[in-house]
Amino acid sequence: MRLKLCFLLALVPLWYSVAAQAAVTVGATRLVYNGAANEANLTVSNRDDAAPYLVQSWVSRFGSASEESVDSFIVTPPLFRLDANKENILRVIFAGDADVPQDRESLFLMNVKAIPAMSDEQRGKNVLQIALKTTIKLFYRPAGLQGSLKDAVAQVSWQASAGALAVHNASNYHVVVSELKLNGQPVTQGPDVLRPGQQQVLSIPAKAGDEVQLSYIDDYGSIVAAPVVHIH
Repeated sequence: MRLKLCFLLALVPLWYSVAAQAAVTVGATRLVYNGAANEANLTVSNRDDAAPYLVQSWVSRFGSASEESVDSFIVTPPLFRLDANKENILRVIFAGDADVPQDRESLFLMNVKAIPAMSDEQRGKNVLQIALKTTIKLFYRPAGLQGSLKDAVAQVSWQASAGALAVHNASNYHVVVSELKLNGQPVTQGPDVLRPGQQQVLSIPAKAGDEVQLSYIDDYGSIVAAPVVHIH
């Protein structure tokens, strides 16, 4: 899974803020919410030896230009102070939403923004601040959803369509693509995520008999290479 880092400019020293990037970390590269559970948890740690941070967290929609929080999830605490060498646990609670399907997986984004505190020496000075926002994927997996991610990858099929490579994810899971190879060569125009039920024709020349290998990212953030398949 890829982490998105968004840098926000304000007024605090640059050297201090760059340190913030390594200081405040989240305990996972993705968060899988089991619909049968009451909540999903994510650890946030401050590795800085001296500085506290203000941490703000929320859930937004995947694939949207807007970073606004959604009503489907509540994150608690949404805003808190994280002291030096301390950690806290974020509780993500599904609040219920008729627009979130219960027959297939849904994908959201978990956002954690760390804002460095201003020291007494920095107050009143014209200096630069860079706050860090870490974004990881949040998968909502409804209770009773059949199969597994490994089973889902096996349901991804590849075809040659009018000389191009077509893909169909027939499963009810999202498949996050780490790497795609065609005849042993990496494909740079491949999709990042295959959504449940998605059919897509890629602008990649292909013909029947070509070999395709998909490497995907599992629930623990590890890269797994799926078996090579021949397209038809």
